[in-house]
Amino acid sequence: MTVRQISISEFKAHCTKEIRAVEKGNVILQVTRHGKTVAVVGKPAEETIAPLLGAGKGTAILNASYDPHAPAFDEKDWEMNP
Repeated sequence: MTVRQISISEFKAHCTKEIRAVEKGNVILQVTRHGKTVAVVGKPAEETIAPLLGAGKGTAILNASYDPHAPAFDEKDWEMNP
């Protein structure tokens, strides 16, 4: 993979071509203005949610008095707005 600097005006003029190169995974672009990098354009990392699914399985312990069918709160603890 190649990192290439490109001025913002050149990027603007050839945006579609440059994005296609990034999309193919051939290049990472450093877009510059007056020689200073203002943006980096690259293909995003492949992320999946699969490693996160089930990550907390077996880590929660419920209190013995927990009732999943009981109301979440007692109505008398809340005031109604008029």
